[in-house]
Amino acid sequence: MEISTASAKPPTVDQFLAAFDAFAQAVRRARGARAADPDGGLTLSQYGLLEPLADRADARVSELAERAGIAPSTASRILDALERRGIVARKREAQDRRGVAVALTREGTEVLSREHEWLRARQRGFYKSLPADERALAPDLLLRLAALIDELATGPE
Repeated sequence: MEISTASAKPPTVDQFLAAFDAFAQAVRRARGARAADPDGGLTLSQYGLLEPLADRADARVSELAERAGIAPSTASRILDALERRGIVARKREAQDRRGVAVALTREGTEVLSREHEWLRARQRGFYKSLPADERALAPDLLLRLAALIDELATGPE
């Protein structure tokens, strides 16, 4: 889809709706798509779940799920797969036997770091490719789209 510029004819509401639908579908596809990294990269869902562990030793499954915006049961299924790959290790917490702490393994730290660098490089590249007027609008527009997606996710009252 071509991005309109200030000199082009303003898009219609229907064009906006089609573009928003395409954006939302791309996000859904990306969350579950297998990473192209031959060394065993992460899906966006896996990355989003593990990202909080980049700067801390461990976290509870429930905390990771909340930060990723998913159900704890979904987080557990994702972590099962990551544990089988040697990306994370889980252990029962001593003070609360019901709680499970998740930590990155050495390999997990390397994979998460590699994914973070790749994602940020792609994001920076996209930002740099935007014309100056679009760069000025992008942060606010993305935050407003995120708020709209959060609103849509909760459904009608």
